Amino acid sequence: MDHESCSRREAIARIAFALLVVLACAGLVSAAALVPAPPLVLPLIAIVSIGGPMTVTPELQAGIAALRRQRDAIAALRRNLAELPETTHPLERG
Repeated sequence: MDHESCSRREAIARIAFALLVVLACAGLVSAAALVPAPPLVLPLIAIVSIGGPMTVTPELQAGIAALRRQRDAIAALRRNLAELPETTHPLERG
């Protein structure tokens, strides 16, 4: 999915997914350090623990960009609303 059509919920989900992958890779490295892993598995652990966060980097960037774009759109809307003149309600007596 293109990040330009990403809703706020989807952007937060993308960021949470990237965080989950990074934490899982950190847990894998920690487990390999605490419980000595077999030497044949160490290269695979290194590849996964480095490659995992690298593969979710575009998801993280897309999520952050979508949230920034929405923040800027809301700020522009508020600026436009602030420029409108104040009027009284037509049914207000006074």
